[in-house]
Amino acid sequence: MTSPLVSVVLPVRDGAAFVAAAIGSILAQTFDAFELLVIDDGSRDATPAVVGDLAARDRRLRVLTQPLLGLVPALNRGLAEARGFYVARMDADDLAMPERLARQVAALDRHPGVVALGSACGVIGRDGTMLGRRSPPLTPAAIRDALRLGNCMIHPTMMLRRAAVLDAGGYRGAFRHAEDFDLWLRLSERHDLMNLPEALLAYRQHAGQSSWQELEQRSLSELGALVVAAQRRAGGDDLADAVPLIDRGFLRDIGVAEAAITRHITVRAMDAAKEALAAGHTGSAHAAIELLLRQPGLRPRTRLHAWLLGLRAGLR
Repeated sequence: MTSPLVSVVLPVRDGAAFVAAAIGSILAQTFDAFELLVIDDGSRDATPAVVGDLAARDRRLRVLTQPLLGLVPALNRGLAEARGFYVARMDADDLAMPERLARQVAALDRHPGVVALGSACGVIGRDGTMLGRRSPPLTPAAIRDALRLGNCMIHPTMMLRRAAVLDAGGYRGAFRHAEDFDLWLRLSERHDLMNLPEALLAYRQHAGQSSWQELEQRSLSELGALVVAAQRRAGGDDLADAVPLIDRGFLRDIGVAEAAITRHITVRAMDAAKEALAAGHTGSAHAAIELLLRQPGLRPRTRLHAWLLGLRAGLR
């Protein structure tokens, strides 16, 4: 069998509600020189049956199963098993537009110096209702500037040159919930990254997705990725190589002040609370507010403290 040009890597855990639609959107692509690797990370719902039935009907779909190891091991397994020159990311609750792979392959072929290519995306709700659009920066220069502040790449829209990602070391488990941001920072130090302006993916926003969960850890991992990248740019060693997880202790040990850690978590939690409230996800908003209330810099009986308590009460 001829090796595919593109390997689509789709990790899933307990994704039976949406995974068939996500897989269907890949199998319906106008570009057909691809394989789809579904990595089942210890699902306990109907996911194995749903995915197995689809794989029995389409030889382009390969199912890889593993015990519950987490997203980073699933992503790295997908990279290792991929046979394609390019690797495209896909999440189990999103929808790819029919021309996504074709447009991304053509763009990467035109730009040999680009190793990671994303796109804009539409944002849909649980029921598929259109909620908005995300439009990241487009050029390598604009992306490098934006990455010094935060993650400006939309992970499930990405197509990557597999060899470059493997050469960079793949995804790192220490940056849990920000493993993609750490990878973009490392890639951008040696290569170009780019985004297409077209919305080639519908990103499904719902209360059960991982981006709403583990908000504190995601914030710590983001801050760690920024600090470690700055130290690399200054000629220092990558101090995250020897740690299992980025936490407050690690950040303090590499010179980050406690006030800076608290400030970063506060900003991220405020943003998450606003986004969750706008989307009607009260449980996620409540979790973000609880995180804000736990921050050591927030003094009781201040106006902000009282406002957060009132907002939390209103969500019960």
